Amino acid sequence: MEIIPIMHLTSHLYFRSKLKELVFLLLGSLMILPLSLSAQSIEAGKTSYEKCAGCHTIGGGPLVGPDLKGVISRRDRSWLIRWIQEPDKMLAEGDQIATQQLKNAAAMPNLGISETEAKDILAYIESGPTVPEPTTQPVVEPTPPVVASTANSTQGKQAFEQKCAICHSIGGNGKVGTGPGEVGPDLKGITSLRETSWLVRWIQEPNKVLDEGGPIVTKHLEKYNNVRMPNLGISETEAKNILAYLAAESGDKPKEVEQPKQVVSQPPAAPAGDPEIGRALFIGEQSFANGGPACISCHTTSDVSGLGGGSLGPDLTKAYDKFGGDRALKSILVSLPYPTMKGVFSKKPVQKEEAAHLTAYFAKTLSLAEKPSMDFTIIMISIGGFLFLYLLTHFLWRKRLTGVRIPLVGR
Repeated sequence: MEIIPIMHLTSHLYFRSKLKELVFLLLGSLMILPLSLSAQSIEAGKTSYEKCAGCHTIGGGPLVGPDLKGVISRRDRSWLIRWIQEPDKMLAEGDQIATQQLKNAAAMPNLGISETEAKDILAYIESGPTVPEPTTQPVVEPTPPVVASTANSTQGKQAFEQKCAICHSIGGNGKVGTGPGEVGPDLKGITSLRETSWLVRWIQEPNKVLDEGGPIVTKHLEKYNNVRMPNLGISETEAKNILAYLAAESGDKPKEVEQPKQVVSQPPAAPAGDPEIGRALFIGEQSFANGGPACISCHTTSDVSGLGGGSLGPDLTKAYDKFGGDRALKSILVSLPYPTMKGVFSKKPVQKEEAAHLTAYFAKTLSLAEKPSMDFTIIMISIGGFLFLYLLTHFLWRKRLTGVRIPLVGR
């Protein structure tokens, strides 16, 4: 009988152990890494969905377009991806489903969404989100008036027809409805009614202007069936070109912006609240008097260690600066003008004293740097998990072979 050499047998066993180790690591990676990729896709989809939110809701009923809750179970995914990317082409081709959509509402415009963005949007819709938390926006400096000599009205016409004409008209009948040019207001003469700087920002970031509130946008929403104008990713140059085109078509001169008076800036006074009580309210150690949930349920600050804090709303480390200081922040905390927060706190309002404590806490966190994004944190956890699995597997398989290898080598 042939005797197998000891070294050959040992090498064979070692090879098999390494093969099993690699298979184990591969399976572990497949379990961990998709979580990171999925979270990134949903977060990116949340941002891209802002282009859709003016005409659609997810579980809030139809607006200009249909409610998108459950749409992935009603339509083939490949059809949805193409529809999000190029609805105009599908309508021109006579797609049966697309044509049926047109009978019920205004034609969906081509927003220049890429295939990756379309997939991210579907991932976000599939995740079953609620109304997204509005983001904050620093005060924008006034821009110079738009005139035909500094902006291109020809390019403005092209941009208007591609991105605005589906909801707006210039010199139309002023009818409010769901047809082309009827969803939003007629724009003839608009450049003489509003300051150019306000119009430029409105065209660029209507979602943020709406979230900030004010008499103009409140009246706008009431008149036009609470349909929110979507963020179409229009640049400042495009916005000025569109205004130049509107001015040319209306025969108007843009309204001049009143130059702001020079104000000597002074350091903000310290808020009257107690930052320690504010922190206790934020993290839930102390309950709100009216029973509202702790801020940490949806938000975080760099003062909260580790992975603590929610990710539904924005990081509030710099909230004191972002919301305009003591008085403005207190007012926001008491009124909570954002849709998501109204739904949570409408029957459980924050008291003025509690708002003062929270404001004092946010004034204290102002000196801290904001936390890294959750995407970065998830990726680092995935890498750490991979390394842990590798070391654990290496240790276990090495121990397992000891009982075979030592007797063989000792013969």
